[in-house]
Amino acid sequence: MPAETLSDLKPKFIDYLDASKTSDDYFDIAMNEVMPRLYHMGFWRDMMTTLSNEDVSSGYFTLPEDVASTGVGYDSVLAAMLDDNPRPIGAIWHDYRLFGKPNSTSDEKSFLGGFIDDGFTSSHTPPRRRYRVGGVNSDSTATFLMRRKYVHVSSSAHKVYVPNDNSILKHALLGKLGEDNADVERAEYHWQTAQRLLEADLDSYRGMAKPRVHLAPEGVGGAVRGMY
Repeated sequence: MPAETLSDLKPKFIDYLDASKTSDDYFDIAMNEVMPRLYHMGFWRDMMTTLSNEDVSSGYFTLPEDVASTGVGYDSVLAAMLDDNPRPIGAIWHDYRLFGKPNSTSDEKSFLGGFIDDGFTSSHTPPRRRYRVGGVNSDSTATFLMRRKYVHVSSSAHKVYVPNDNSILKHALLGKLGEDNADVERAEYHWQTAQRLLEADLDSYRGMAKPRVHLAPEGVGGAVRGMY
């Protein structure tokens, strides 16, 4: 998933938007409208990335701040290792309902070992998602598999992580154009096409990771002939 500046993307895709709107910030607004929708369509190619050796000795981990100049932002933690050991990620509901949260004077952050999605913290501007971490010590570090977040842009120098297939973004912008013109049928066609292209790109990327169904009722070496 390449990162490109708005100034590089604009001449490639501006023709797929309303030609009557010529303000300098129109393309920025369009990108800020369609890109979050593409991101929310699923775990498409290169949507995931890694953060390594993060200090969690305090018992908390707060997602890093979005950086519009690089397009780097994080939506959530998908998987985590604490001190090189895979640990579960639970919701705040699990922590309170199943284990109970220690009082504020306790040295422990949670009775639940691993990571607990604690929601958004108000101690930052804007608020960022925070995770509580159980079972840490003064040297604890973590490695996270992260889901990328679309970072809103407002300058031609800001970068955007876009799909590998340019036709995906083309159809997304044409879908917006259809919506702006109250052409629901055309809009749905383009958004559905964008979804199919995302899925095709993801499928081609998986390679040998694709699961293969193998039925062997007679044991190893056997198979049901003529079915697969």
